[in-house]
Amino acid sequence: MRKIFIIFFFNFIFCNISSAESYYFKECKLNEALQADYTIDINKKVINVVLKTSDGQIQEWIDEIQAIQQKKIITKKIISGAGENRYFVYYLDKDSESVIKQEYKKQSGIDLFIPDGPKKQSFCANVKADWDKNKIQDVENSKEQEQILKAQEKILKKQKSIVRCKGNNHKEWTNCYGSYQTETALKYTGEFKNGKILEGTALYPGGSKYVGGFKDNKPHGQGTFVYSDGSQYFGEWSDGKNNGNGTKIWNDGKKYSGKFKDDKPHGQGTFTSPNGEKYVGEYKNGKRHGQGTLKYSDGTTYVGKFVAGLEHGDGTCIDQDGSSVACTILRMGKKDSSVEKNRRDILISGKKWIKLSKYKSGAGEKLKNDFNKKASELCSNGNFDTLEKKIVVLEMDETPAFGIETVVKIGVEGVVECK
Repeated sequence: MRKIFIIFFFNFIFCNISSAESYYFKECKLNEALQADYTIDINKKVINVVLKTSDGQIQEWIDEIQAIQQKKIITKKIISGAGENRYFVYYLDKDSESVIKQEYKKQSGIDLFIPDGPKKQSFCANVKADWDKNKIQDVENSKEQEQILKAQEKILKKQKSIVRCKGNNHKEWTNCYGSYQTETALKYTGEFKNGKILEGTALYPGGSKYVGGFKDNKPHGQGTFVYSDGSQYFGEWSDGKNNGNGTKIWNDGKKYSGKFKDDKPHGQGTFTSPNGEKYVGEYKNGKRHGQGTLKYSDGTTYVGKFVAGLEHGDGTCIDQDGSSVACTILRMGKKDSSVEKNRRDILISGKKWIKLSKYKSGAGEKLKNDFNKKASELCSNGNFDTLEKKIVVLEMDETPAFGIETVVKIGVEGVVECK
């Protein structure tokens, strides 16, 4: 009954947030003969447009939203009737209470859009534009939370119809519902078959919780993991790790949706950050790698190649107003200048897993010594200046088999300059 109430309460909140909020720019004077109303549908990410002429004629259509910012809502590029390869974008500006339109001309054969003429601004007499970008993001997260609750409720409802397991030896349990605790205080509750949990819940000593399918007592199939720090992952699992399609939401608001391999983003995916940054593209071993689109927090965008997590190569750079130019970003270039020719990049990788709390308390002194030793070897006379040196997390296992605490592999990376 409690879980049903939670879902009802969650739906009640969500529905009230989404239905109560209404934003619009109305009575916008486009010219002497035309007036338009723009009503924003945040949930569907569209703008409903009503165009009125001075002689009483009305036209209606829908434009798709490209981006919702704190002070403006921007449409996707719209084909213009002004001629071939002509487009336009408009945005609803909160500060000026106006609609601002920019025409573009697409260069033939390439994905470049050049502003064509000055911007046109139309002021609106009736405006409600008090949207909150953070609140909108919270609503989107609420949808995902609702999906998680429904999936968990489905599992619990199914298990109510299963007979209870008999006896204290879980290894003998099959086709029944039971609960037992391991020697490491990991508690399994759910449907058992041939002595192993098939579907249900795992409670970890550190406070983490998993609900979903299992294989050999490890998360497998579809499932949801809520970490002790409040971060969440829901999606596909294999052999106790995130493998396949899934979504991870960190406790600081960052979010990744897409392909995973061995707990790391790998393949096509989308990453968003509370500061407005958004990346859509390819990943390899947890880093942006391949073709992708990165929208920066200032509203500019880079479309092109990424290597080892960094923009690198020929691409397209897009300004806040939608204008674009061909650009080349070289973040991984060779150090061939006279200033940098004596510099050496060094990475010392630790081989052992350590508890996250130990890393936070300053582990890694031996690695720092190994770093200095490596620097001496790379510099012919053994003399060098350290330009940068820091301890970094190379790998993280947030669901260790022994279940006590998140463990990490650390390393020391930095740059030295040989004297």
